[in-house]
Amino acid sequence: MVKSKIVYLCMTVLLLLFILLYTVLPNIGIETKNTEFSYENIIFNENKVTTVDIEIAEEDWQDMLDNAADEEIQQATITVNGKKVDNVGIRTKGNSSLTSVVNSDSNRYSLKVDFDYYDNTQSLYGLKKLNLNNNFSDTTLMREYISYELMEQMGLPTPAHSYMYVTVNGEDFGLYVGVEAVDETFLANQFGSNNGFLYKPDGVGSDLKYISDSIEDYTGIAVKTNESNIDESKLIEMIDAINNGGDIEKYIDVDEMLRYFAMNTALVSLDSYQGMMKHNYYLYEENGVFSIIPWDYNMAFGGFRGNGRMGGNMPNETSQANTEHPVNKEPQADNEQQPANARGAGMGMGMTGELMTDSAINFSITSPVSGASLEDRPLLNALLTNEEYRAQYEAYLDEIATKYLTESNIQEMTKKLAVLLTTYVEADPTKFSTTEEFLAGVEGENSLPEFAKQRSASILKQLSGELVVEAETQQEGGMPNFGDIPENGQMPDFNNMPEDFDSSKMPPMNEEMNKGERPNGMQPSDRNNGGFRGMPNGNKDMSATQDTTIDPQYLIVVAASCILLLIALVVVLKFNRRGRP
Repeated sequence: MVKSKIVYLCMTVLLLLFILLYTVLPNIGIETKNTEFSYENIIFNENKVTTVDIEIAEEDWQDMLDNAADEEIQQATITVNGKKVDNVGIRTKGNSSLTSVVNSDSNRYSLKVDFDYYDNTQSLYGLKKLNLNNNFSDTTLMREYISYELMEQMGLPTPAHSYMYVTVNGEDFGLYVGVEAVDETFLANQFGSNNGFLYKPDGVGSDLKYISDSIEDYTGIAVKTNESNIDESKLIEMIDAINNGGDIEKYIDVDEMLRYFAMNTALVSLDSYQGMMKHNYYLYEENGVFSIIPWDYNMAFGGFRGNGRMGGNMPNETSQANTEHPVNKEPQADNEQQPANARGAGMGMGMTGELMTDSAINFSITSPVSGASLEDRPLLNALLTNEEYRAQYEAYLDEIATKYLTESNIQEMTKKLAVLLTTYVEADPTKFSTTEEFLAGVEGENSLPEFAKQRSASILKQLSGELVVEAETQQEGGMPNFGDIPENGQMPDFNNMPEDFDSSKMPPMNEEMNKGERPNGMQPSDRNNGGFRGMPNGNKDMSATQDTTIDPQYLIVVAASCILLLIALVVVLKFNRRGRP
């Protein structure tokens, strides 16, 4: 009898230990040992909105806003979902978006956070750099996020991404899309190594046309990693091969490139290699073979208009009256029309709420370029002039049109984002557009799902030969002087751009930036759970992620407890079969 009691007691203790380890510890905020890339689950939790709290000296913050075009680093403390990191570098970022906000009465800049700027050993759960993108030119607030989701679904190396609500010195600043930087950490995570060469093309040579055998002549192809060993790079050999008929399979990951260009074409993402700006992509060379990495999709879904032209007017096209930025006023009801200047930055270069344009829906899949000819983009040309590769490219387009860029798939995403984001959008004091415009992108005749429906139908018709679309092949050339922008605020013609054009050099107007205030009725951020009190949870059909990363040793303990529990059960069963002594 005594032995039986001892066995049952042991069983009870083991069972309680198992329950404790399995159900209690992961939910009481104990931070277990982090894996090298745990930031993917902790920071970029796509099931909720992450809070990013910036603490910075007021004079430094104002200086950064007043001189945003300089992109100078300021020192700050950043708290992400309650995790505080001191001595962090922060600056404004962007190209045309940065210039447009500078030339407007908004201070809603995209931001770059460098956790390792002052201490190269410092990170946030392994993350070294974080981009906070301001959703410039996107009334739906979803183009970039959904584009990255689709790139992931196509199996491409894609930066981690999620929505983040930013505060500055306790004041609400706005809803942003947080995107992982493409750097050594990203490379190690995606490719298992960061020993290769990472390139960010933007400028002379970014079209990958052959110039010479000297890498120094490709001034627009910046190497970001392993610079000291650049002589070992195969970049020139790759460029020579795609231009002059070499064995391109020796130098590029053909299948990956085909998947990338098929999805980029389906998304009508023309602020890219396929457009006249020939940028917004990364190349990573490892063991002499190049992969392509997607980047910057706020103008996807046809947001960068046909023929390389960006829609809308300059952001300073406003009435001289009522020049106060909306963050310094009482928020207007969403059914009221905001003054032009309130929407200025957003409705400037490239900003268009109109999705259903014929040029976007029926963008050519045969010669998928804009503002240039296919021959002007030799990487794409080398792929599509090969019958085998073109057949695979078309097969991927068919897969995209029937599986990924479908009305049902995009509708599922937009509805879940509406549940997750609407309260944040309403609270956002610096937003470029209204909550109604955000919701219009969720469903209806001018929504992202409707775009997907019509775009996919066009792709399938083009594949079958039922629809033939002429390519947009206006040639590149000279760029007008931005000092000659007419007084009516209309944008100059962007169809003609010089090889060395750098839009970041466009002159700012140096307008004074105003500091935002928290709108009335906004609940303070809940620092413990990364969201607002009462905020509905997202229901994304991906594996739910926890804010803590489970240490492998924890799993070992749980497994050992299960084994001991099973052993105890076996002992009890054998003991009962033998009967009492």
